[in-house]
Amino acid sequence: MNVSFAPLRPDAVDYLSRGIGIDFHPSAPFPPWKWFCVTARDDHGHIMGVIASEGLSHFEGSFHSVVSDPRCATRRLLRATYTALFAQVVRLTALIDPGNTRAIRNATAMGFVVEGLCRRGLDGRRDALVFGMLREDCKFLRSTPQRAPQHREARMALHV
Repeated sequence: MNVSFAPLRPDAVDYLSRGIGIDFHPSAPFPPWKWFCVTARDDHGHIMGVIASEGLSHFEGSFHSVVSDPRCATRRLLRATYTALFAQVVRLTALIDPGNTRAIRNATAMGFVVEGLCRRGLDGRRDALVFGMLREDCKFLRSTPQRAPQHREARMALHV
């Protein structure tokens, strides 16, 4: 596996756009001062997974990921990625389609906590569940897994 922390190449932008269902092309190229990007490729150059996080403010980043081959999501790579991200921001926010149960399951496994519903939050047309992660929530940056508190309203959003 080969990993790059460089700005996304056009094929990785296509991969991310197709996988999430949001067109990232208008914002490409991903300027390195605004985006933190990770691309994992197999030995033949095929994309295994992409993570892109946009710095929204001095304390928050948006989080986008698509993984087609879970072998690329190694504990070592995720620890390095989250260490780098949380050196820049206090929190990460992920918007996930309520019907994407795989993404919801993976986000919560990483430490994201459901925080609510964002109407038309994905692409201006589709609703999104809002997930947030603080450094202390990240399961790859702490030795003892702890469950982050779930607020009653946020739990209810999952049933919308």
